Amino acid sequence: MRFAEGQEVLAKYPSTDRYQKGTVLGMKGELYKVQFETGTEQYILPNDIRLNRPSRSTTRKTGKSPTRRSPARRSPGRRSPGRPPSSANKQDAKGTKFAKISLPRIDMPDIISTKSTDDENYSVESMPLHSRVKGLGTVTRRSTRLLSGTVKPESDLNKMVLLTRNINRAVSLPLERKSQFHEFSAEEKERGHSVQRDQDLLKSLNYEQVVHPSTEKIEKRKKEINMVNEPQEWGGWMGSFFLIFLTPLITILPQLMCTESTCTFGYFNIPEDLSSYIDLKVFGVYLGLLLFVTVISMIPIGQKVDGLQSRIGRLQYRLNGFVCCLLSIIVFVACTYKEFKIADFIINNYVQFSVSGWIIGVILSLLLFIKGGKAPIANLNIHGSTKSVIYNFWQGREINPRMGQVDFKINLFRTSMIATVLINLSIILKSIEKFDIYNLEQNNVGVLLGTLLQIIYAMDALVYEHALLTTFEVTQEGTGYMLCTGYMLYPFLPTLATKYMLYHRTTLSYLFVFPVLTFLLGYVLYRKSNLQKNEFRINPLSPSLIHVETIPTVRGKKLMVSGLWGHVRHPNYLGDIIMWWSISCISLACDIMPYYYTILCTILLVHRAIRDNERCKMRYGLAWEEYESRVKYMILPRIF
Repeated sequence: MRFAEGQEVLAKYPSTDRYQKGTVLGMKGELYKVQFETGTEQYILPNDIRLNRPSRSTTRKTGKSPTRRSPARRSPGRRSPGRPPSSANKQDAKGTKFAKISLPRIDMPDIISTKSTDDENYSVESMPLHSRVKGLGTVTRRSTRLLSGTVKPESDLNKMVLLTRNINRAVSLPLERKSQFHEFSAEEKERGHSVQRDQDLLKSLNYEQVVHPSTEKIEKRKKEINMVNEPQEWGGWMGSFFLIFLTPLITILPQLMCTESTCTFGYFNIPEDLSSYIDLKVFGVYLGLLLFVTVISMIPIGQKVDGLQSRIGRLQYRLNGFVCCLLSIIVFVACTYKEFKIADFIINNYVQFSVSGWIIGVILSLLLFIKGGKAPIANLNIHGSTKSVIYNFWQGREINPRMGQVDFKINLFRTSMIATVLINLSIILKSIEKFDIYNLEQNNVGVLLGTLLQIIYAMDALVYEHALLTTFEVTQEGTGYMLCTGYMLYPFLPTLATKYMLYHRTTLSYLFVFPVLTFLLGYVLYRKSNLQKNEFRINPLSPSLIHVETIPTVRGKKLMVSGLWGHVRHPNYLGDIIMWWSISCISLACDIMPYYYTILCTILLVHRAIRDNERCKMRYGLAWEEYESRVKYMILPRIF
């Protein structure tokens, strides 16, 4: 936070270029709340606020110290015996009367006429500011008093006086240009600081327009303030309220449709006993996995890197997600070796794990919502700091909530990926119980291939964990109900496809070649685009990015418009969608169940691309409009 609460500053009043004195009341997102001397309160951008430093003319003191006149500093001078004392001279001088001398009136027109030929070389800058404006008559604004250098003094006498008269430039300058007080070139310094520069006068010509801004600018500023106070995404507070209840349903209901007896979309198998939904043992296992990942994440193992620059600085991350995954697999294998039948436990309690994940996500989101109410203003999520409590709870008050060394968002992400790996390992163990190595054509090859690709996807996210730190999800998305429950429910959505393949045998077929090849194509597109974006955001001047064409923005950042990012705005989303459609197609099914998560993932990524586009348009302005004209499609070329 650059400015503390209660600090006196100079802030640019909205829709004007004029700086006024004010007091910082607080901060909301990226905007500072400033109370001006008039009593009005406005939200101001950090770039429009300056420290209230005293003027140079008011702080300048005399160069002579009072102690210089002290008698103790006077040296005993030597006097000639014949020289009278100085006190006697002063008394004589006081008693002396001087004669009054009167001079005849000087004919001023003659003097001025001799200078009339030099009017072309006459510099208005040598005139005091108040003398340049007297020929304009009645004026209403400062800009009209500074119109041009052709303004002449009111009288001929003033023209002589102004040649030797200066005023303090610090007083004559408008307040918003005092920061340029020392910006003189070598030639300008010869004229002295009391002279106002031509460019300053020309700049002041627009003062009238600044004082009376257009209605369009006022409406634009009001719209920006409303975007902070009012919910802008997910259908506002009503849409968020609806999604709070829809999120668990779209995850738990498909689990009730896919059982060992029947796994078909639309056919529910709804148990009546409560134990079929809530099991304390299952809840403890899932919570134990989350705590296990949290504890391992705190161990100083793995590389320590910095995230992107944010309002609170650069957060540091310990990249040990892959280590957490390996240790979790070791524990899983050890339990299987000790015949704990952990694979059967996971598959037979699919619904209970889903409900437990939702409950854990709700508890975490409530705790983080309470924590966000006490967090510093700089930590808050601007899109989760509206007037609606429901919307803020859905979006999350903080983007990267932390408690000591624990980063909640990163730990939830790791838990979701590790749980996906463990569920797929359980499905593999369940499928190989009837595996016949001598009759491969009759084995369920589809489920082995599908689980293998899902494990590759989840492990890849943990191996390239450093690239995750520059994504929209980590840097922009708030950690609220949406992410907390989403991460805890995520493992049970993509594994619906592999669970369907487990219950519907898919024998070896040459058709598997096509989804595998498309998966590899999507993976290359996904990983290459993510790595390029990550490198560009960390170091745009990297030698490997010299060939990349960019568009500069007013915020000092750049937008890539070449390579993969020159064809669509989100090539990584396109690669992600291709991979999941490839995994679903391995089932060779005509049922919706194996494609359920793929359809849901496509909808969510399309919606995220739209949200990201609106945020960037508001953030980068004209630069983003130019980017949209260069890169016209979001995800799929010539379609969307």
